[in-house]
This record gives sequence, C-alpha cells and structure tokens, in this order.
Amino acid sequence: MAVEFESTKDMSAECAQGLRHLLLACADTKLLLGYHYGEWTFGTPELEAAVASCSLAQAELGHVRLLHAILAKHCGVDPDHLVDGRAPTEFANISFLDRPIPDWPAFVAMNYVVDLAVARTLHALRQSSFVPVRVSVDKMLDEERYHLHHGRGWLRTMAGRGDETREALEGYVHAALGSIAEWFGPNDEPEDQALVAADIKAMDNRGIHAAVVQDVTGLAREVGLAVRAGEAAGFGDWTPGNRRIGGGRLDDEILFHLRGSKNEVFKLS
Repeated sequence: MAVEFESTKDMSAECAQGLRHLLLACADTKLLLGYHYGEWTFGTPELEAAVASCSLAQAELGHVRLLHAILAKHCGVDPDHLVDGRAPTEFANISFLDRPIPDWPAFVAMNYVVDLAVARTLHALRQSSFVPVRVSVDKMLDEERYHLHHGRGWLRTMAGRGDETREALEGYVHAALGSIAEWFGPNDEPEDQALVAADIKAMDNRGIHAAVVQDVTGLAREVGLAVRAGEAAGFGDWTPGNRRIGGGRLDDEILFHLRGSKNEVFKLS
C-alpha cells in the first residue's frame, strides 16, 4: 500500500466523492436490511429463526451507526439528514429492499443474496488505504459471517421443500440477483475505478459482482435450484449517487417507519 489516507482531504475530488457514494450505498442497504430483519422477528417459521432475525437486525443497525459515523466525520454528512431529510429517490440501497418482504422465501433470498452483496463489498475494503474504513471493517465482517451461514442454511432447507416453495425461492433469488446487478452498476464506472486505483478498494464492482454471482449460482446448483444470473437492463440513467435505474425509489410506508414518523413528537432532541 503506497499511500494511506487518514482523511478525505488528501484524496482526489473523484476519490472523495466515490468514497462518499460507496459508504452511503452500503449504509443505506444495511439500514434497509436491519429494518426488514427486524420486521421479520415475528412471523418466522421457527422460534430460532425469530431470535436470529432479531440478532441480524441489531448487527445491521450497528453497522449503519459505524458507517454513518465515518460519513459524518470525514464526508461532512449529517446522519440525521440521511434518514429524515432525503427523498425516497435518493436512497442508494439495493432495490430488492425497496418494498415489503412478503414471505419467507423472499426473506431467504434477501438474507443470502442481498446481504452477501454488501458483505463482499465490505470485504474489498479490508486492506483499504483509507484508514478509518480499514479499522472498522473487520468488526462488521466478523458478524457478516453469521449472516452468510444463516442465509446459506435456510436456502438449503427451503430448496428441499415442495415444488411451489422451490419455484418461489428461485424467482426471488433471480430477482435479488437482478437488483444487485443494478446496484453494482456499469463496468468501469469512473468513481469506482478511482477508488481501486487509490487502493481504497481491492476489487472493482465488476469483480465483486462476479464473485457474488459465482457464490449464489454455485450453491443453487448444489441444492438443485434453477437460478440464472440476474442482469440489469442497461444503465442509461444510473448514477453512483443512488445506484438505481429507471426512477426506482424506496416505498413511502417503509420510509415512514424508518423515520419513526408516527412517534416523532417523542424523539430525543
């Protein structure tokens, strides 16, 4: 590692902007993962899965706090504004999380595919030349190993159920793969390439995406699921700021609950 960065001040403008967008995308995805895991603390097929969902939610929201703290200190971002002040179109989470998770096969696809995508992105930051990220990532990855174990286990279990369950699971996994293809964006995106060139990331988004697809399709073949790698339908209006195609947006009701709008009067000042 030739150069280390203690702050964004010594980076090029493109690197600083790219880092901000990357951390926001990871934080937004983890925020929505935490929300959906928490929502599924009740209604799981087994009591152990309910306990696991609660634990997954706590871990993701803890990671959000870490990422928001880095964004606040080094990127001049107000964490309160990130949740309370942005429009639904400005969130940069993986779009599979934009809507309610309707059933357990969808939960399993989220747990394995979506969670894996952001975990592999964080893994590419383990040796980052940006020191504040590097010293925070290992803690998150330690917890992500459990998330992966839980997701893989349930994918195996659900793949052994009847045809209707298997078909539903295949559909959700394919949809999740399509949403991560959208999130990772076009090949050779300039901000992403700048981050790799500065050793802030060890691998570009194209490589991370390929690794996730290999993991998911490999396990799918192993358990007998017919899953194809999802693809994004062009990147014409895609930007690194929200990582979406075609005007996608976060569901208003989910945003209402994320903001605690019903109990806003009771918020601590």
